[in-house]
Order: sequence, then structure tokens, then C-alpha cells
Amino acid sequence: DTVYQNFSFFFTQVFNDPIHGHIKLHPLLVKIIDTPQFQRLRKIKQLGGGYYVFPGASHNRFEHSVGVGHLAGELVKALRAKQLEELEQEQEPSMDSESLINDRDVLCVQIAGLCHDLGHGPFSHVFDGMFNPQADPSGEKWEVRKKNINFSLCEMGHSSHSKN
Repeated sequence: DTVYQNFSFFFTQVFNDPIHGHIKLHPLLVKIIDTPQFQRLRKIKQLGGGYYVFPGASHNRFEHSVGVGHLAGELVKALRAKQLEELEQEQEPSMDSESLINDRDVLCVQIAGLCHDLGHGPFSHVFDGMFNPQADPSGEKWEVRKKNINFSLCEMGHSSHSKN
């Protein structure tokens, strides 16, 4: 749990985001971003082939995912602040400390936001609509995301089934 202690002091890298400005990221998030699996998102357009019609719509999954990771963290931090505010107003606290959102929870939500698009193929959801029926004609949805995330976690020495 030492990774999560003093969470605010762990920020070591700042990303300059075109929408959110300067985003401070925990070293674990930077480690995920530095993987080849995450870096490939730089080559995948967020809006698929939309940039052929709208040339300004050229942002990629990498930029989008960093922004989602940031916003997910901001959201859970706002929930934590609201949780603490309500707890202070209660005469008899109804929550124990285990129920409170902690730094580890914030980091886990940021990881989820950051990694939510790791399994996207080329041309985004257009690829899904064309590829999935070819991959499994029975109609069952083929989940490249789960396979990619499990591979990435294993490569970093973790398991998706681990409680750590």
C-alpha cells in the first residue's frame, strides 16, 4: 500500500493536454502509458474515418484516453470531497473509514479510464462492426479488449485476477 500513501506527492510527470491543459499523472499511470500497447493508441483516430470528412477531427485514442483517465480521477476526487463533506455534517457518522474513497480507489478509477480504449482496432467502432462478424460468424461478440488488457497486465507482472 505504500504506492498509494501520500498520493498527491507521487505526481512526477505532467502531460500537456489540448483540452484539459496540464495534467499531472501518478508514476503508475505513466508506466501504463509507456507500454507499447498504450502507445499504439497514437495511431488510431478517435473518430474513425470521420477526419476524411471533417479534417479538424484528427485527434487520436491516445489523447482521448489520457483525457478520460484525468476526468475519471477528477470525478472520483469530487465524489470523495462530497463524501467527506457529508460525513463532517453528520452528528453520528454512518460510514466507517473502510467505506470512504481513498487514494487507491482514485488511482484504480484513473487506470480504468486510461485503459478503457486499449483494445480498439483500426478505424474505431467501424472496425468492430466489420471485424466481429468475420471473427465469429455465430454472432458472439469477440472481445479484443479483454485479451489486450490481460496481455498488458501480464507483461507488467500483474494479473487481471489478482487482488493487488
